Amino acid sequence: MKLIAKYLFILVLFFSFNVFASCKFEFIPMKSSFSNFEKKINISMHMASSEDDIKSYPIPIEEICKDNNYKMFPITYSFIKNKLHQIFIEDVFSEVDHLNNLKKTYGEPTDFYEDQSDSGIKYYHWELFSKHVFLVIKFSPNETISNVEIVTNEFAKYLDKRNESLEE
Repeated sequence: MKLIAKYLFILVLFFSFNVFASCKFEFIPMKSSFSNFEKKINISMHMASSEDDIKSYPIPIEEICKDNNYKMFPITYSFIKNKLHQIFIEDVFSEVDHLNNLKKTYGEPTDFYEDQSDSGIKYYHWELFSKHVFLVIKFSPNETISNVEIVTNEFAKYLDKRNESLEE
């Protein structure tokens, strides 16, 4: 009888914890070559958009994440001069807990801000050695939109240079 009670206790304990979705968006390291990306993803199935030296590839999240909770939104990989410099996600439909997923990969955020009302934003930022990770959650009673962005330190500098040249 005690053995059955122990098993029941373990089962209740196991199923009482929330299982959160998990996915490593950065399946190749930042600044990896495009050819490294091509080896992992069948690019012929996806159209690239180009702007200046930036080529972006929106890939269905289902091709990147094996967790079935990740579905119905693209993850965009952007390359500058054939090196990965940005990963961007806009998730409008899913119930995925992006904050816990990013904490699992990158640890606690360096800084954050959370609106305490029923509408507003939650902002999280991880400042890492050679990159930054951002999570911005816009929420209201009717919808939640989560944006995840992973960028190299050089990405912002490149955009600044490009914008300066456009202004001239």
